[in-house]
Amino acid sequence: MTYTPVRSGFTGPSAKIGGSTDYHIDLKLLESLPVAERVKALDALASQYRSIGREIEFSNPSVAGARWSSEADLADKVDLLNRAAAAHAHSRHPGWQSLDFYVPFKGKSRFDQGAVEGASIFIPGVAGGKVTRGEGDGYGYFSEASDPSGRVLFRVGHGDISRPEEESIVAVSPSGNTPSDQQPKGTETSDEAQRLLETFMGTVLADYVKGRKTPETPKIEDKDKGITRDELKEILALKQMSESETEAKNAEARRLGQFVSALEATKARMAQASAQAMQAFKSPASLV
Repeated sequence: MTYTPVRSGFTGPSAKIGGSTDYHIDLKLLESLPVAERVKALDALASQYRSIGREIEFSNPSVAGARWSSEADLADKVDLLNRAAAAHAHSRHPGWQSLDFYVPFKGKSRFDQGAVEGASIFIPGVAGGKVTRGEGDGYGYFSEASDPSGRVLFRVGHGDISRPEEESIVAVSPSGNTPSDQQPKGTETSDEAQRLLETFMGTVLADYVKGRKTPETPKIEDKDKGITRDELKEILALKQMSESETEAKNAEARRLGQFVSALEATKARMAQASAQAMQAFKSPASLV
């Protein structure tokens, strides 16, 4: 089968995702699906997350910190899949493999501020099937992916109920592509733009959780200027990153200047002390 990742909400704080751990994702795979297909589905998700700079990091005991690598051998991937499912001991559903994971940015961990907050959640869409969405039952905002026969193969949940997708049902074409007119809102942006937008939103949400004032997004009264709200968010993200880089460079320049000044002062003191020592050595009185 062919799997097309379809965005299905965003990670959120416990109070908005059904009461579970902040910003994590719960994915369920039909256990009767051949293991090679389950691995293929996870590979598709990992590839999608990688395109926006994120990685799948498991979180339950015995697999905590382990990351999914599409490049790993099939045997290693099957082993990690089964261990991650076994580690989901706190909640089991007959006939399903359940996985808990986060999707931090590459080079970051799930404990780093802004690394997992407001991250996109994806579900493997099945070619010729559909993705159906809903919320509730302690699962927050969730989605189910079914094949052409209507059999549900995947479920993903603990999404932020305050950030639902626009469509309640998304059809996946037999070719494995999601029709452009049914793309989830926001997925029309490039992978790089989406990565920047998620970086921006992650920082904003992390600041909000810590009680800081979040930057306001200017309102767009109309589209006469050809700038959409998503594009505006991307521009703000780029601006924020540019300002952060500039501030970092300025801070480094200040530290370097302070170091040079301290070095020069030390050099002057050493020269003065050396001169005094030489003078004392040359003076007969100093030997008395």
